[in-house]
Amino acid sequence: MDLMKLFVAGIRFDLPVIIYLNIPIILVFIFPYQNPLHFKPTGYFVRGWFVVVNSLLILIDLSDGVFFHFTQKRSTADIFNFLFLSDDIKVLLPGFIKNYWFVPLLWIFSIMILWKVYAWLLPEKVYSPVNKINKKTFGFQFAAFLLLIALFIVGGRGGLQLKPVTIIDASKHASAENIPLVLNTPFSIMTTFGQTGITPRQYFTDEKAQSVYPVLHKYGHVNRMNQKNIVVLLLESFSKEYVGYFNHYKGYTPFLDSLIPQALVFDNAFSNGLRSIDAIPAIVSGIPALMNEALITSVYSSNKMLSLPEILKSKGYYTAFFHGGTNGTMNFDGFASHAGFDDYFGRYEYNNDNDYDGTWGIYDEPFLQYVANKLNSVKQPFFAFEFTLSSHYPYKLPEKYVGKFKEGPLKIHKVISYADHSLKRFFETASKMPWYKNTLFVICADHPAQSVIPNDNNTYEKNTEKLPLKKMAFYNNLTGKYAIPLIFYAPGDTTIRGVMHQTIQQSDIFPALLHYLNVNNAFVAFGQSIYDTAAPQVAFQFYNGIYQLTQYPYSLEFDGNKTLALYNNETDLEHSDNLLLKQPEKVKRLEQIMKAVLQQYSERLRENRLADTVN
Repeated sequence: MDLMKLFVAGIRFDLPVIIYLNIPIILVFIFPYQNPLHFKPTGYFVRGWFVVVNSLLILIDLSDGVFFHFTQKRSTADIFNFLFLSDDIKVLLPGFIKNYWFVPLLWIFSIMILWKVYAWLLPEKVYSPVNKINKKTFGFQFAAFLLLIALFIVGGRGGLQLKPVTIIDASKHASAENIPLVLNTPFSIMTTFGQTGITPRQYFTDEKAQSVYPVLHKYGHVNRMNQKNIVVLLLESFSKEYVGYFNHYKGYTPFLDSLIPQALVFDNAFSNGLRSIDAIPAIVSGIPALMNEALITSVYSSNKMLSLPEILKSKGYYTAFFHGGTNGTMNFDGFASHAGFDDYFGRYEYNNDNDYDGTWGIYDEPFLQYVANKLNSVKQPFFAFEFTLSSHYPYKLPEKYVGKFKEGPLKIHKVISYADHSLKRFFETASKMPWYKNTLFVICADHPAQSVIPNDNNTYEKNTEKLPLKKMAFYNNLTGKYAIPLIFYAPGDTTIRGVMHQTIQQSDIFPALLHYLNVNNAFVAFGQSIYDTAAPQVAFQFYNGIYQLTQYPYSLEFDGNKTLALYNNETDLEHSDNLLLKQPEKVKRLEQIMKAVLQQYSERLRENRLADTVN
């Protein structure tokens, strides 16, 4: 019944798409004549429009049904950057068609249905010659025409409210995690198409915003810098759910489970987004994605911003970005150059397609060996950023490992185990090198992948393994969708040990590393250092028009104007008990933090002040 309510609410968002994109047909049919299709070419045009336009709308929704599997959100207008400005689609499309063969079949079937429906609604006799206008009925026809126009205007606006319906209005009908069920993809694309930037926000004075949530930072002491190497290992699609350590089951990451007791681990860590393209600027520059479009492809992509490689280069560091993918994938190489990395190493620099996976790039195990050996040839100190790729669709293993890794309910589980094995081999190689003990390794996921944990089951079976943990249902709520592993491992520094329970997000890594290294530079980052105990330790994301802020165990949902919900993630795993009216003080405090973030974020992006260290 609840699902049916969501679908009924979705009609409000379906009607604008249907009406706007079928305006020529609507006008032909409601124009006050007895027979609008008496002219055969008009009839053919109307039928062609009806079939072509509406079949394309169906194709968009069917295709996004597949894409949603990876992004956990409705696609918006920035999807065109992926389709037309990236070469990735050329590589991925054949595999998508092969693995999701039923999508083109369903689309062809829908075209046939549309053709038949049109023929049934408008048989050939409608093309017979029209009589002259009947003056006696013309007044009634014209009145009906005006009434229908009014109804279509209301439908196209999504109701009688002051402003046309937008994505954010879906929050009135569903919780944040269910918003995609209310929306449709053509509507999401249509309402975000042509957006030129983020909405300006002004809640406080600039001084008040900075005091509530500081984005200007300076930690270090002059001439006291810690010359540690930094290696960031960004793991593709590593959900916290897959790691046994966090969930007290065997899991799919035996190596990480063995490493964690020797490291500093954060058990309340969250990604800032659900796309790889969001994670990199969040970690490298402390800039999360709080808008529909990714920062890398937005109108702000050329903004001046401070970054880890830029700051560390000024301190004598060598910097390098590694990604085994084909050069140009997701514009990572372009961003690496913009962020100030000295070198970029991708598939072409690796220069051995015997290890090519046929889709994305070089398999993780050989490429991570390449990273370890390359770092052994550069001067210290260095900052290296490596982004893995094998734990991704189409979930392909090297031939020699087929059948060797643990299977699970999801295809991704076996490649998670392969990526974990690749990490083990990387550390085995790196541990023999002279730079190893002078290095801090940051191991972090770019974003979680899909969950298979049901909300209404206290035990969950993965093959024959039972998990007597109701807590696993956490990964299905909006907060759990962003839960990731985050580990700091420094083999030569025994102070980097233990478990930290505070909330941490990807954009906190930037300030935390500069704080750890005792760098004296002032900088802008939308994160806080883990070593700054006075700072607000929170995580925030933007999901289908809703801003979420988490200060564990609480999560607040905010629409830019007002708070919609407050949930306790420890006692309410399904987000069914809205504490909005029960805990007003908590709501007020978290809402202020969210407002301070949004105000400074919008101002600094719009005014190109991401590198401006003056308040």
